[in-house]
Amino acid sequence: MQTKIKEEKLYITLIRVLGTILLFLAYYHEYQNQALVSYLSGLFILLMYMVLIWAPVSWWNEFKYYVVVFSIIAVILIFHYIFDSPAAGMLWPLFFMIIFMTQVYPRVSIITAISTLFALSLLYEFSLSTILGLLGIIFVARSIKIRRDAHRLTVRHLEELDQAHKELEMAHTELQEASIHSIRYAALEERTRLARDIHDGIGHELTSLIFQLEALEIMQKAEPEKASESIRQLIGIARKAMAEVRVAVKEWSNDEMGLGIIAIKSLINQTQSRSSITFHFNQNSEVSDWPIETSVVVYRVLQEALTNILRHSNAELTWIDIEETDGLIKLTVTDNGITMRDGTLKVGYGLNGILSRCKEWGGKGSFAILEPHGFQVEAQIPLERLEHKKEGGE
Repeated sequence: MQTKIKEEKLYITLIRVLGTILLFLAYYHEYQNQALVSYLSGLFILLMYMVLIWAPVSWWNEFKYYVVVFSIIAVILIFHYIFDSPAAGMLWPLFFMIIFMTQVYPRVSIITAISTLFALSLLYEFSLSTILGLLGIIFVARSIKIRRDAHRLTVRHLEELDQAHKELEMAHTELQEASIHSIRYAALEERTRLARDIHDGIGHELTSLIFQLEALEIMQKAEPEKASESIRQLIGIARKAMAEVRVAVKEWSNDEMGLGIIAIKSLINQTQSRSSITFHFNQNSEVSDWPIETSVVVYRVLQEALTNILRHSNAELTWIDIEETDGLIKLTVTDNGITMRDGTLKVGYGLNGILSRCKEWGGKGSFAILEPHGFQVEAQIPLERLEHKKEGGE
């Protein structure tokens, strides 16, 4: 694209140089051996032509065009009728420059071209066919300019669309990276919660066990019968601590399968902390190590579903069920909220987001109104992204 712009600028510069040379030749031909006053008028006309050719586009406006063009016309007519100057030929370059110049405003090009043609008809005896032919040149040139401007506008719009597409792709990439970071942060938060639970729960049990063992050492000599009973209590504490260890280790080992489940649990805990709704999470099968992109899709679908519940359901209970079978993740979110009175479902931005995410990944989403009240969102998401099949089996 930059090459085309450079070529166009070079082409315009060459046209300007060529036009300048031709105008100087025309000036020399028309004004040689003329009186001083005619010679000076020719210099003024030549100066106005140089302004038309070399003034930058940003400098022009309609008023300046009218001043330059009508100054050339006026000087040529005045010196022709008053001083009998034979320089009428200097009008012809103006006629063709005006109708073909790209930077001229639409109204200006028509008015100045017709005015120049009128001035030429005063200086030359044109037949009706010649005048009509020159008028035809004006309108043909105008139509060419319109098509050229339309083409340039189309090219500019295509460039803008291409730039917008690139910016959207960049924004999508940044959003995807942000989603991955949010999932990793959620995983870290969930691991921190597990570590805190181990410290608070099992740590408390072990501390109690240590104190009672120290007391048992003294009690065993003084009161053997009480020591026996205390041993049974200590065994109970130890078993309780062991059970908590098993639960924590099992949960931790499940979390090690991937970021997906960790992030899901963290999202549910976060939502629970800022809501009066009670959330129940059920993992109904073993899960594999999900790719991070798949984890993002599942996380965002669940996020949309929970947000929809918080905003619209007035529910007290919500169940989140997840299972993985045959390379397919099935996520179901059910609440006991208020059902629409007329039994119709209005799919808003959030629910549409769920459908589009599932569809883009090659899965599907669905919604159901439950009786007597409640709402259910179900999403089926492949472990690996699938190309969405077109309608008609293509």
